[in-house]
Amino acid sequence: MTTPTQIAIIGGGPAGITAAIEAAQSGAHVTLISDGPVGGRAGWASLLPSKVLLHAAEEHTDSATRLPAADIQALTAHIKQVAAAFNGQEADRLAAAGVTVITGKAQFSSPHSLTITTAEGSSELAFDRAIIASGSVPIFPPDVKPDGKRIIAPRFVSQLSDLADSMLVIGGGVTGTEFVYALSALGIRVTWLVNQSGVLPDFDRSLAHALTESLLAQGVTLVEGTATASLQATETDVTATLADGRTFRAEKAFLAIGRRPDAGGLNLDAAGLSATANGLSVDAFARTAVPHIFAAGDITGSPLIANKAQAQAWIAARTAVGVTAIPPKPAAWIEAAFSHPQVAQVGLTPDRAAAQGIDVRSRTFPYAQALKPYLTESGLDGPGFVTLVTDPDSGRVLGGLAFGYHAAEVLDPIALAIQADLSADHLAALFPAYPSLSELAFMASR
Repeated sequence: MTTPTQIAIIGGGPAGITAAIEAAQSGAHVTLISDGPVGGRAGWASLLPSKVLLHAAEEHTDSATRLPAADIQALTAHIKQVAAAFNGQEADRLAAAGVTVITGKAQFSSPHSLTITTAEGSSELAFDRAIIASGSVPIFPPDVKPDGKRIIAPRFVSQLSDLADSMLVIGGGVTGTEFVYALSALGIRVTWLVNQSGVLPDFDRSLAHALTESLLAQGVTLVEGTATASLQATETDVTATLADGRTFRAEKAFLAIGRRPDAGGLNLDAAGLSATANGLSVDAFARTAVPHIFAAGDITGSPLIANKAQAQAWIAARTAVGVTAIPPKPAAWIEAAFSHPQVAQVGLTPDRAAAQGIDVRSRTFPYAQALKPYLTESGLDGPGFVTLVTDPDSGRVLGGLAFGYHAAEVLDPIALAIQADLSADHLAALFPAYPSLSELAFMASR
């Protein structure tokens, strides 16, 4: 009888959970070590709570008043309920798959062993393969840090007891953009402080411009081009001082400056590994420089998105147990900001093509030419569009953009086409259910 492969997984977030279940279902003996409850930082402190808040904001968008304190308390209670329910079922899935879950901290003691420290003490765990899914941590400059009261960050969202009349939001990335939308939609006067990188610096400029215009029309005040040097909180307000000396004041401040891969405390040297500021390098199968050790998710650097984490975790687990699988293509990972309207991109965008000197063909199709947006209450808010990017000679699908209602889901067919090396003609020949939002990507191909 063959002894099952012993797989150790460090991290209990989306990547760790995906890897653990996939490996266990393939017959491996899996131990997952999480430094907190299953769900990780994403499930309890950042991604999930923020998405619940965004959903509430979308429902409140058309209101001219600030969300009452009683409703905020109900909302934060709901965030906790959703987090408990979803992460609870994730724990149930792990248990059903036969995964051993240990709550504690793991660090390498050799290339084939971990030292695990729990409330009860320390122990050693030997493994055949390991998957590092330790995630990322927020970046806070020395003079721009949250205090959990006047100056908050995503992890404090589920603890809010009331909303301020005014708020400073510092950061122009996806998280900052989403919270600018959500807080403004909930009736707060938002001043958005964005450094010289600009709004959504990793996104195509057409998307960043369209969303910025939408947020400005919503009443957001944008201050762009200079970094925030410091924050000073009092009992009643917060003052932000920019690098050029200008100051801005509001009742509270929200920080979304960025995140970095979390390799702290792993003792990677003992495993023969080293991380850079952008985390651990991996190949198409999520293998690190040490072939029996894999890494998935934010620890592998940008983009820091959950679908990338799950894709890498899936291929890492399959490879670790010796199951042949087609590796996910990074070009097929959709990046999105879940504001309203949403923005999303995948693969080679027009801006990226221009920067790399690649000749492409771009076709832009307006939401207004499809029926489905007319059937939803907010489907035609703003000039929604889908852009399909193809190779001008072969017609192969290279990328896409979407701005509008459920833009992230609109790009799914384009992401699949990239993964499968399909052409625009393949998309053009498929007519999905009518009416549906997925039609937009296919219509853009014709």
